[in-house]
Amino acid sequence: MSLYTRILALLTRRQPGEQRIYVSQRQAGVTVNADTALTNAAVWACVRVISETVASLPWHVYRKTEDGREPAQSHPVHWLLNNQPNPEQTAFAFRETLMAHALTWGNGFAEIERDMSGRVSGLLPITPDRVTPRRTPAGELVYEVRGDDVGLRFVPAAQMLHLHGLGWDGLVGYSPVTMAARSIGLAIAQDTFSQSFYGNGTTFGGLVEVPANMSSEQIRMTENYLNEQHKGPDKAFKVRVVANGMKYTNIGMPLTDAQFIESRKFSVTEVARWYRVPPHKIADLERSTNNNIEHQSIEFVTDTIIPWVRRLEQEADIKLFGARAVGNVYTKFAVNALMRGDSKARAEFYRTMTQIGVLSVNEVRDLE
Repeated sequence: MSLYTRILALLTRRQPGEQRIYVSQRQAGVTVNADTALTNAAVWACVRVISETVASLPWHVYRKTEDGREPAQSHPVHWLLNNQPNPEQTAFAFRETLMAHALTWGNGFAEIERDMSGRVSGLLPITPDRVTPRRTPAGELVYEVRGDDVGLRFVPAAQMLHLHGLGWDGLVGYSPVTMAARSIGLAIAQDTFSQSFYGNGTTFGGLVEVPANMSSEQIRMTENYLNEQHKGPDKAFKVRVVANGMKYTNIGMPLTDAQFIESRKFSVTEVARWYRVPPHKIADLERSTNNNIEHQSIEFVTDTIIPWVRRLEQEADIKLFGARAVGNVYTKFAVNALMRGDSKARAEFYRTMTQIGVLSVNEVRDLE
């Protein structure tokens, strides 16, 4: 390859995460970003239920044997993933934080610390606003980290645990908040509208016609008086007497005409759809029944949780053990507990598994 061709390739190489999709942060009259989105109840509930569910699952380390596998609880990575990954966080808090970053910013980062022997000794989360994936002139993937005491620094890809979802290039994930900005913006705008509606005495604004001979100062004093006396939910439905010659005209629109309640319910469903969360998981029980909730809960595990735990497992296997160890030592989430169903169905499942030799009695006891 000629020098010109190499230079041209470097100049035209797309940096990780670069994409042509642009969505304005200003939607429905409000600003939508990773911080403001969490002020919406539906977004908060979706992020919380996914991150807490993943954080609560046991994350085992296994070693491959001739007979199958055996738990490697003495492995240092097992302690980090299930007890304390760094001096300031529990394993639950660490995983919950990493998941919340991925569900809002689209990417969760944790720097991998190693001891003098090269073994993993700690996992330190870094907020996504401080990390940007880059490519070196040689084409290697590195992570630019800002805001440290040492200033700008670059972390090799092998030293960064990177959790992300769907992305343009498979290296950097799309931000769910950015992609769903229109739906989330509408939901936040409805919350803001409701606050304004009740804050103004559950009545819309209007016009007060006053006599033509009133001065500007008198008009200003009248406006202040009416707002002070009528604004606020505790001042609604009171009888007021106005001066002769004044006339009030309502210029608002009843909420029923705007189908406000129905629109707010649909916004909850829209946010749940973006995060692939069954509505009953975020306390929307309007269309849930005793017959379908159990199946929806199973779908939540298979369709929402398992893809995330697979991403975590594969990223951990590669970054924490190395290419040579993958297959011999690996991690595995225990998701069976989330799909246990009722005791009768569980008993029948165990009976079948023990009869055909898949599980032993001791293994059934461990699962329970």
